[in-house]
Amino acid sequence: MKIAVIGGGPAGVIAAIELAKNDQEVIIFEKNNRILKKLLATGNGRCNYTNNYVSSENYNCKDNFVENVLEEFTRDNLIDYFKLMGIEPVLENRGKIFPVTLKANTVVNTLLEELDDLRIEVLLDSEVLSIKKKNKFSVKTKEKSFEFDKVIFAVGGSSMPSSGSDGKSYKILENLGHNKIETFPALTQLKLSSDYLKSLSGVKVVGDVKLLENNKIIDKRNGDLLFTNYGISGPPILDLSRKVNEKNKKLEIEMPLINNIEDIKEFRNLLYSRFYTLSHFSLERWLMGLVDKKFINMILKESNLKAETPLDLIEISDLEKLLNILLKSRFTVIGTKGFENSQVTCGGIATSEINKDTLESNIIDDLYIVGEVMDVDGDCGGYNLQWAFSSGIVAARSILSRI
Repeated sequence: MKIAVIGGGPAGVIAAIELAKNDQEVIIFEKNNRILKKLLATGNGRCNYTNNYVSSENYNCKDNFVENVLEEFTRDNLIDYFKLMGIEPVLENRGKIFPVTLKANTVVNTLLEELDDLRIEVLLDSEVLSIKKKNKFSVKTKEKSFEFDKVIFAVGGSSMPSSGSDGKSYKILENLGHNKIETFPALTQLKLSSDYLKSLSGVKVVGDVKLLENNKIIDKRNGDLLFTNYGISGPPILDLSRKVNEKNKKLEIEMPLINNIEDIKEFRNLLYSRFYTLSHFSLERWLMGLVDKKFINMILKESNLKAETPLDLIEISDLEKLLNILLKSRFTVIGTKGFENSQVTCGGIATSEINKDTLESNIIDDLYIVGEVMDVDGDCGGYNLQWAFSSGIVAARSILSRI
């Protein structure tokens, strides 16, 4: 049995390894001059390859498409699979699981060693231009054509095109009869409209952030929020970015400027109490104990108050304005940082055209579609890599079960 794996990302590589372990002849086609290029950038270079809380609820897809695949090859299965290759896990905050070295190149180099041990042929700088099916598959590159019994299509989406996932390969599946759901970037930073971004760049706040449309909350997340010179970043922002693309309307984010507020109402009462207790303080001195000093200039301008104003001279109406700024600051969202900076692609090949148990195409027999190329995307925190590895393994085992 001769099997082509189109794409040398996590899904394609793990599928090739599983097939080769079971004595199948596999060739990986990769358009770049190296494989697993995108994997090196995951988890800020540390490779957050799964999450302790993986469930189908962490994914955006039609008809709960991911459930069977995630049950067939679970988080624990992936951890054990990697352990057998020598990769030990470490658990960090919010359930994120990394290699114990905290380096993505540990995972990349281990997978490369496994490919080498199994003598899997990897054709680099070999972009697949077309796939045709008669009795067998004809896979054509610029240099030559190859013949295969089965094909696993694992080219990724459109995110981070510098890694090779530029979205051009969707056309190959479309030419085979598949349909593509419109794509847009997710897990990316948000661009904001604000006069204060330059001065706030580098400031971090830990807390809740809400995405609002016409004053209505459409999503809410919690975690580390980081201001930049273009807007805002951080895991909660990356998760919210999907809604920004879906809505494509004027939106706002609302967030506190004070860290780790668990109960806004309770904290507001506390601030009232402190305000009167410290009435001999200047406004600036009071703010210095509450927020990063880089926020103070913004707060003063937005409240139209002076730094040296004593608290006991501030009117109740101005205090209310101050508390709203401290606890519920709003910023207008003007867009995202796009595919170039996104970690995952929303949209892709319609899952209704793929068998949810085997990942075989419902249109072309012996063609399997895995990973990001289909209309599945997960939350930030290791969920997308889990999907890549799970789908790759399930497709490989589906092939093996039919041989």
